[in-house]
Amino acid sequence: MSTFPRTFWGAHFKIDADVSPLFPFLNAILPDAKYFDKPEYLEFILDDFKCVLYPQEVIASSFTGEDQAREFAQSLIDLLNDLGVQKDAIQPNYKKVKPVPVLDIYKILPQTNCQECGFATCLAFAAALSKSQTSPDRCPGLSQPISQYAVYPVINRDGNLASTVALEIDPPQTFSANMPAPVQTDLSEREIQVLRLVAAGSTNLQISDILCISPHTVKSHVVHILNKLGVNDRTEAAVWAVRHHLA
Repeated sequence: MSTFPRTFWGAHFKIDADVSPLFPFLNAILPDAKYFDKPEYLEFILDDFKCVLYPQEVIASSFTGEDQAREFAQSLIDLLNDLGVQKDAIQPNYKKVKPVPVLDIYKILPQTNCQECGFATCLAFAAALSKSQTSPDRCPGLSQPISQYAVYPVINRDGNLASTVALEIDPPQTFSANMPAPVQTDLSEREIQVLRLVAAGSTNLQISDILCISPHTVKSHVVHILNKLGVNDRTEAAVWAVRHHLA
């Protein structure tokens, strides 16, 4: 009997009110929460679904259908409403994730732009690693950490240890056999790279710096991406990327 891959959905919800005052309280009660700044958002797992909560919108994945997405939305609303009532009894946690600077990570990479990691340049890989969008083991030329805390050596031109860079590494994600295969699209490899950075919240200027291409070229790629995906703006493109496991 033939089997077919299940379809997974991403969802984008708008919120009427600014919920950012609740972020420190969510950060306190959700053990897997990550609180980010510039832009301010919270990333966590709710009911086994990945959720990225902005002040007035939510991106979540991966659902098996619209009904499941609606149930998730109601669970999130209930959580926020309950928190609004109970927050006086909760000690807020204002600690925010501070990614390692991209250039610091770049120093520990081979800087050969071999592309074996799946990124166009070592700088692009460093940017993704800074945002926990990939893992160090994707780089075949990266030195082994010199302690169990993932401290990597920076070697100077004389071959001596100049400094170290410490990385907080999340366990690699695993996917079940029911997860869909990588989506087939008309997007070029470069456009997929740009789309992933758009979904991560990067501006055109930031994408230009990461991929070492001009801002005009980035703008052209974004226009082509929106046209090929049939979406109206960057937010809808980001939702598409989450839905198809590209972000």
